[in-house]
Amino acid sequence: MNITAETASPAARPADPLPPALVVEPPAGPGSTDIRLDADDGRNSLCQRAYAQIRKSLITSAIRPGHKLILRPLAAELHLSPTPVREALLRLVSEQALVLDERGSAIVPIMDQTSFRELSEMRGDLEARAAERAVEFATVQQIDELERINAECLDLHRANRHAAMLEANASFHRSVCKAAAAPLILRMLEGLWMRLGPVYALSFDRPLPEFGPDGHPHLQLIEALRQRDVALAREAAFNDVRYSNEILRPSLIDA
Repeated sequence: MNITAETASPAARPADPLPPALVVEPPAGPGSTDIRLDADDGRNSLCQRAYAQIRKSLITSAIRPGHKLILRPLAAELHLSPTPVREALLRLVSEQALVLDERGSAIVPIMDQTSFRELSEMRGDLEARAAERAVEFATVQQIDELERINAECLDLHRANRHAAMLEANASFHRSVCKAAAAPLILRMLEGLWMRLGPVYALSFDRPLPEFGPDGHPHLQLIEALRQRDVALAREAAFNDVRYSNEILRPSLIDA
Protein backbone atom coordinates (compact mmCIF):
# COMPACT_ATOMS: atom_id res chain seq x y z
CA MET A 1 0.00 0.00 0.00
CA ASN A 2 1.30 3.44 -0.91
CA ILE A 3 0.24 5.51 2.10
CA THR A 4 -0.59 9.11 1.24
CA ALA A 5 1.85 11.32 3.11
CA GLU A 6 3.67 14.62 3.00
CA THR A 7 6.82 15.77 4.74
CA ALA A 8 6.23 17.54 8.02
CA SER A 9 8.29 19.58 10.43
CA PRO A 10 10.43 17.62 12.94
CA ALA A 11 8.72 19.54 15.75
CA ALA A 12 5.82 17.09 15.90
CA ARG A 13 4.72 16.24 19.43
CA PRO A 14 1.94 14.36 21.17
CA ALA A 15 -1.05 16.65 21.71
CA ASP A 16 -3.57 16.61 24.53
CA PRO A 17 -6.47 17.25 24.36
CA LEU A 18 -7.18 15.99 20.86
CA PRO A 19 -7.77 18.81 18.38
CA PRO A 20 -11.09 19.06 16.53
CA ALA A 21 -9.64 17.73 13.26
CA LEU A 22 -9.14 14.29 14.80
CA VAL A 23 -11.84 14.14 17.48
CA VAL A 24 -13.95 10.99 17.20
CA GLU A 25 -17.60 11.70 16.45
CA PRO A 26 -19.99 11.17 19.42
CA PRO A 27 -22.39 8.22 19.40
CA ALA A 28 -25.99 8.56 18.32
CA GLY A 29 -28.51 9.89 20.84
CA PRO A 30 -30.97 7.99 23.04
CA GLY A 31 -33.59 5.82 21.42
CA SER A 32 -31.32 4.29 18.79
CA THR A 33 -29.43 1.80 20.95
CA ASP A 34 -30.07 -1.38 18.96
CA ILE A 35 -29.34 0.22 15.61
CA ARG A 36 -26.28 2.02 16.95
CA LEU A 37 -24.78 -1.20 18.29
CA ASP A 38 -24.94 -2.75 14.82
CA ALA A 39 -23.46 0.40 13.30
CA ASP A 40 -20.71 0.45 15.91
CA ASP A 41 -19.84 -3.17 15.14
CA GLY A 42 -19.45 -2.28 11.48
CA ARG A 43 -17.49 0.87 12.23
CA ASN A 44 -15.17 -1.03 14.57
CA SER A 45 -14.49 -3.54 11.81
CA LEU A 46 -13.66 -0.75 9.36
CA CYS A 47 -11.50 0.96 11.96
CA GLN A 48 -9.62 -2.30 12.54
CA ARG A 49 -9.08 -2.66 8.80
CA ALA A 50 -7.67 0.86 8.53
CA TYR A 51 -5.53 0.31 11.63
CA ALA A 52 -4.09 -2.96 10.29
CA GLN A 53 -3.16 -1.45 6.92
CA ILE A 54 -1.52 1.67 8.35
CA ARG A 55 0.26 -0.43 10.97
CA LYS A 56 1.61 -2.77 8.30
CA SER A 57 2.93 0.24 6.37
CA LEU A 58 4.78 1.38 9.48
CA ILE A 59 6.27 -2.05 10.21
CA THR A 60 7.40 -2.59 6.60
CA SER A 61 8.90 0.91 6.23
CA ALA A 62 6.43 2.08 3.58
CA ILE A 63 6.46 5.55 5.16
CA ARG A 64 9.30 7.61 6.61
CA PRO A 65 9.75 9.62 9.81
CA GLY A 66 8.41 13.15 9.53
CA HIS A 67 5.68 12.28 7.04
CA LYS A 68 2.18 13.57 7.61
CA LEU A 69 -0.79 11.24 7.12
CA ILE A 70 -3.52 13.34 5.53
CA LEU A 71 -6.94 12.11 6.61
CA ARG A 72 -9.16 12.43 3.54
CA PRO A 73 -6.65 11.34 0.86
CA LEU A 74 -5.64 8.45 3.12
CA ALA A 75 -9.28 7.43 3.58
CA ALA A 76 -9.78 7.53 -0.20
CA GLU A 77 -6.69 5.37 -0.71
CA LEU A 78 -8.00 2.82 1.79
CA HIS A 79 -11.49 2.97 0.22
CA LEU A 80 -12.98 3.96 3.57
CA SER A 81 -14.84 6.93 4.99
CA PRO A 82 -12.80 9.38 7.12
CA THR A 83 -14.34 8.32 10.45
CA PRO A 84 -12.79 4.82 10.82
CA VAL A 85 -9.48 6.11 9.44
CA ARG A 86 -9.51 8.95 11.98
CA GLU A 87 -10.12 6.44 14.77
CA ALA A 88 -7.30 4.22 13.49
CA LEU A 89 -4.91 7.18 13.46
CA LEU A 90 -5.91 8.11 17.01
CA ARG A 91 -5.30 4.55 18.13
CA LEU A 92 -1.81 4.67 16.61
CA VAL A 93 -1.21 8.01 18.36
CA SER A 94 -2.18 6.39 21.67
CA GLU A 95 0.34 3.61 20.94
CA GLN A 96 3.03 6.25 20.23
CA ALA A 97 3.51 5.04 16.66
CA LEU A 98 2.26 8.44 15.47
CA VAL A 99 2.17 11.91 17.01
CA LEU A 100 -0.03 14.95 16.43
CA ASP A 101 1.34 18.28 15.27
CA GLU A 102 0.04 21.64 16.47
CA ARG A 103 -2.76 21.50 13.88
CA GLY A 104 -3.88 18.01 14.87
CA SER A 105 -2.44 16.16 11.88
CA ALA A 106 -1.01 12.68 12.45
CA ILE A 107 2.72 12.44 11.74
CA VAL A 108 5.29 9.64 11.84
CA PRO A 109 7.66 10.74 14.64
CA ILE A 110 11.36 11.32 14.13
CA MET A 111 13.48 8.93 16.18
CA ASP A 112 16.24 10.23 18.46
CA GLN A 113 19.19 8.33 19.91
CA THR A 114 17.70 8.03 23.40
CA SER A 115 14.40 6.55 22.21
CA PHE A 116 16.26 4.26 19.83
CA ARG A 117 18.44 2.82 22.59
CA GLU A 118 15.44 2.13 24.80
CA LEU A 119 13.42 0.51 22.01
CA SER A 120 16.42 -1.58 20.91
CA GLU A 121 17.00 -2.88 24.43
CA MET A 122 13.34 -3.83 24.76
CA ARG A 123 13.37 -5.46 21.35
CA GLY A 124 16.51 -7.46 22.18
CA ASP A 125 15.00 -8.81 25.39
CA LEU A 126 11.76 -9.84 23.68
CA GLU A 127 13.43 -11.32 20.58
CA ALA A 128 15.76 -13.36 22.81
CA ARG A 129 12.83 -14.63 24.86
CA ALA A 130 10.96 -15.64 21.70
CA ALA A 131 14.06 -17.44 20.38
CA GLU A 132 14.46 -19.25 23.68
CA ARG A 133 10.85 -20.48 23.57
CA ALA A 134 11.19 -21.47 19.91
CA VAL A 135 14.01 -23.85 20.88
CA GLU A 136 11.49 -25.71 23.01
CA PHE A 137 8.36 -25.49 20.85
CA ALA A 138 9.34 -25.13 17.17
CA THR A 139 8.54 -28.10 14.94
CA VAL A 140 10.83 -29.31 12.16
CA GLN A 141 8.32 -27.97 9.62
CA GLN A 142 8.36 -24.53 11.25
CA ILE A 143 12.17 -24.46 11.25
CA ASP A 144 12.17 -25.43 7.56
CA GLU A 145 9.76 -22.56 6.89
CA LEU A 146 12.08 -20.14 8.69
CA GLU A 147 14.92 -21.35 6.46
CA ARG A 148 12.80 -20.72 3.36
CA ILE A 149 11.84 -17.20 4.47
CA ASN A 150 15.44 -16.40 5.33
CA ALA A 151 16.62 -17.54 1.89
CA GLU A 152 14.12 -15.09 0.42
CA CYS A 153 15.47 -12.34 2.71
CA LEU A 154 19.03 -13.01 1.55
CA ASP A 155 18.06 -12.95 -2.13
CA LEU A 156 16.32 -9.61 -1.64
CA HIS A 157 19.30 -8.31 0.34
CA ARG A 158 21.70 -9.16 -2.49
CA ALA A 159 19.39 -7.47 -4.98
CA ASN A 160 19.24 -4.33 -2.76
CA ARG A 161 15.44 -4.60 -2.73
CA HIS A 162 15.17 -2.99 0.68
CA ALA A 163 11.40 -2.64 1.03
CA ALA A 164 10.66 -6.21 -0.06
CA MET A 165 13.45 -7.50 2.17
CA LEU A 166 12.00 -5.74 5.21
CA GLU A 167 8.59 -7.26 4.54
CA ALA A 168 10.16 -10.73 4.33
CA ASN A 169 12.19 -9.96 7.45
CA ALA A 170 9.01 -9.07 9.35
CA SER A 171 7.52 -12.38 8.19
CA PHE A 172 10.59 -14.22 9.53
CA HIS A 173 10.29 -12.67 12.98
CA ARG A 174 6.53 -13.23 13.16
CA SER A 175 7.16 -16.88 12.26
CA VAL A 176 9.71 -17.20 15.08
CA CYS A 177 7.11 -15.97 17.56
CA LYS A 178 4.50 -18.34 16.16
CA ALA A 179 6.95 -21.23 16.38
CA ALA A 180 7.62 -20.15 19.97
CA ALA A 181 3.88 -20.25 20.76
CA ALA A 182 4.31 -16.69 22.04
CA PRO A 183 1.40 -14.52 20.85
CA LEU A 184 1.87 -11.95 23.63
CA ILE A 185 5.56 -11.52 22.81
CA LEU A 186 4.60 -11.10 19.15
CA ARG A 187 2.07 -8.42 20.01
CA MET A 188 4.62 -6.48 22.06
CA LEU A 189 7.28 -6.84 19.37
CA GLU A 190 4.92 -5.57 16.68
CA GLY A 191 4.42 -2.46 18.79
CA LEU A 192 8.18 -1.91 18.71
CA TRP A 193 8.54 -2.81 15.02
CA MET A 194 5.97 -0.23 13.95
CA ARG A 195 7.99 2.46 15.74
CA LEU A 196 11.32 1.30 14.30
CA GLY A 197 10.06 0.42 10.81
CA PRO A 198 9.90 3.98 9.43
CA VAL A 199 13.53 4.57 10.45
CA TYR A 200 14.62 1.68 8.20
CA ALA A 201 13.20 3.60 5.24
CA LEU A 202 15.91 6.23 5.75
CA SER A 203 18.58 3.58 5.09
CA PHE A 204 17.26 2.66 1.63
CA ASP A 205 19.73 4.96 -0.12
CA ARG A 206 22.75 3.35 1.57
CA PRO A 207 24.24 -0.12 1.02
CA LEU A 208 23.43 -2.55 3.81
CA PRO A 209 26.33 -3.54 6.11
CA GLU A 210 28.00 -6.89 5.52
CA PHE A 211 27.22 -9.84 7.76
CA GLY A 212 29.68 -11.08 10.39
CA PRO A 213 31.96 -14.11 9.93
CA ASP A 214 29.18 -16.46 11.05
CA GLY A 215 26.77 -15.17 8.41
CA HIS A 216 23.42 -13.49 8.96
CA PRO A 217 22.06 -13.87 12.52
CA HIS A 218 18.97 -15.55 11.06
CA LEU A 219 21.18 -18.45 9.98
CA GLN A 220 22.61 -18.66 13.49
CA LEU A 221 19.10 -18.78 14.92
CA ILE A 222 17.96 -21.50 12.52
CA GLU A 223 21.01 -23.59 13.44
CA ALA A 224 20.31 -23.03 17.15
CA LEU A 225 16.73 -24.22 16.70
CA ARG A 226 17.88 -27.36 14.89
CA GLN A 227 20.40 -28.08 17.66
CA ARG A 228 17.87 -27.15 20.39
CA ASP A 229 20.54 -24.84 21.83
CA VAL A 230 18.98 -22.14 24.04
CA ALA A 231 22.19 -20.16 24.60
CA LEU A 232 22.98 -20.03 20.88
CA ALA A 233 19.40 -19.00 20.08
CA ARG A 234 19.55 -16.09 22.53
CA GLU A 235 22.93 -15.01 21.17
CA ALA A 236 21.59 -15.11 17.60
CA ALA A 237 18.60 -12.95 18.58
CA PHE A 238 20.83 -10.32 20.19
CA ASN A 239 23.20 -10.42 17.18
CA ASP A 240 20.25 -9.73 14.91
CA VAL A 241 19.31 -6.65 16.95
CA ARG A 242 22.92 -5.44 16.85
CA TYR A 243 22.97 -5.87 13.06
CA SER A 244 19.74 -3.88 12.80
CA ASN A 245 21.27 -1.16 14.96
CA GLU A 246 24.15 -0.79 12.50
CA ILE A 247 21.59 -0.14 9.76
CA LEU A 248 19.51 2.33 11.75
CA ARG A 249 21.99 4.34 13.81
CA PRO A 250 23.25 6.65 11.00
CA SER A 251 19.65 7.76 10.37
CA LEU A 252 18.99 8.95 13.92
CA ILE A 253 19.06 12.46 15.32
CA ASP A 254 20.86 13.38 18.54
CA ALA A 255 18.57 13.64 21.55
